[in-house]
Amino acid sequence: MNQEVLNKPIVMPAADDDGSNITSTWQSYIPAFLAIFGSLALVLIRINVGGERFISDGALMMLALASYLIAAVFHLTNLYAPFRFAEKLGLFAATLGVFFNLSSWLVRWVAAYDRELAIFNTQGSNPADMPWVFRYVPFANLYDLSLAFAFGAGITTLIVMRRKQFQIVAALSLPLAAIILVLARFIGSEIIDLPPVLDSYWRPIHVGIASLSYGIALVCFAVAVLYLLKDGLKVEKMAIWTSIFALGVFFTISKFSVFAPATFGTYTASTFVGTSRMSLGLRADIPYVGWLIVAASALLVAASIGYALYTSKNDLNARSWANRFLYAALAVQGAGVAMLVYQLKNLQNVVAAISPSQYPKFAVWMLQQQDMPQAQINMMGQQQLYDISNKWVIENGANLHLSLNANPVELAALITAFTGTFFIVMFGINTEKIRSLLPATEKLDGLMYKLAGVTFAGLALLLITGAVWANESWGRYWGWDAKEVGALVAWLTYAGFLHSRIAYGWRGRRSAYFAVVAFLFVIFTYLGVSYLLPGLHSYA
Repeated sequence: MNQEVLNKPIVMPAADDDGSNITSTWQSYIPAFLAIFGSLALVLIRINVGGERFISDGALMMLALASYLIAAVFHLTNLYAPFRFAEKLGLFAATLGVFFNLSSWLVRWVAAYDRELAIFNTQGSNPADMPWVFRYVPFANLYDLSLAFAFGAGITTLIVMRRKQFQIVAALSLPLAAIILVLARFIGSEIIDLPPVLDSYWRPIHVGIASLSYGIALVCFAVAVLYLLKDGLKVEKMAIWTSIFALGVFFTISKFSVFAPATFGTYTASTFVGTSRMSLGLRADIPYVGWLIVAASALLVAASIGYALYTSKNDLNARSWANRFLYAALAVQGAGVAMLVYQLKNLQNVVAAISPSQYPKFAVWMLQQQDMPQAQINMMGQQQLYDISNKWVIENGANLHLSLNANPVELAALITAFTGTFFIVMFGINTEKIRSLLPATEKLDGLMYKLAGVTFAGLALLLITGAVWANESWGRYWGWDAKEVGALVAWLTYAGFLHSRIAYGWRGRRSAYFAVVAFLFVIFTYLGVSYLLPGLHSYA
């Protein structure tokens, strides 16, 4: 018997495992536990100290944003110069990011309760009559959802990172979580009151499931991209698809004005008057931004053509020129985003940036706000409408201003397009070395499958709890609202992912493509519905 044992071959751990990743112990969950329990401890301190002497939820959110970016930098640089200490710093920064992210959301919960309590005291009401604290769970608008979405991505990343071989996932997932927080920053953190019809304990359950599911879907997307890179998909092909996405962003932002024949090269932003958070029907031309977007688009088109020639004809000279165009596009995109942010914060003469051609349409908008009958408005001539707007601008022009909160989705989309180009540039540098450091395709595929399965289950619960809440609030389980349809399509896409894998054995690239497309539907459900399509869910 001993001789038989001695004669058995010795099975060594795979190189990707390094022997430490075969089993998972409870110690590997310590970062996630620390982030969660640390946040709970912090909010208890906030309850006892009070809001005046405590850090705000907005400041905590910015700390989370910074921590996520720092963690991503450490893990990304570790691909090019592997260093054990960089891994530890990256894990530490990611843990801090999740801690600050959850703390921001919890502190916001306490702040919402304190706000309502102050109103009760001012009105002389009995505090005992206040609704249960559960009612003030911060899921009232897109800002709240974005905080929870980023947390879902962060905590999922931490759990995935418990295995050393998957820590690289943070290099891609955490920048995406940071973009979600950037969007939240632009949206604004004002606490709002929802209509009484939406006041239900199903709201935090439904929206909480949604945000966590979205976060898991984000990490699944990151794993899918890394799988495609590991599997040998040419970075040049990834560059083409990333460029197409960026071009789609450029063509649609600013209400299609940048590439419209009559306004070619013009980027406009919404205006505000006084302290009002409601944007006006007037849009101001932001100098230089439109032409920078045009230049970036031309460079991306040139890069895509070059990469297409390379992939089809193996033209090395075309690839060389395409790389130059892509680098230039990255620089111009960055300049465009920076210029836009700078101008929104510093443009002084807003009136001069508004084209008078908008005046008649703005007058119609103002009269509609005053509940003037449409038939009476239609009887007015263009000159009369122009005069009404011109008079209003003369009287209120000094109070007109721009804001970063004016176009949050556009800003986030521009930053996302820039980030996509940035990662393509990074992946194109020493590609083979990066691939060698990534986990084996089988392991990435398995992780992607698990994450997609959890996302599928989460979206199923999302649909069920949403239907119950809708019946309680609106008297029907399903109304084909835009957000309902978007969530259904996303869920069906993940169902297709699982079905094709189980029934037809689809794995690898096919599954990765499925995961990428499914996440795009998730993002559309998260943002597109709220800002592009009218419906009952426009508040979030």
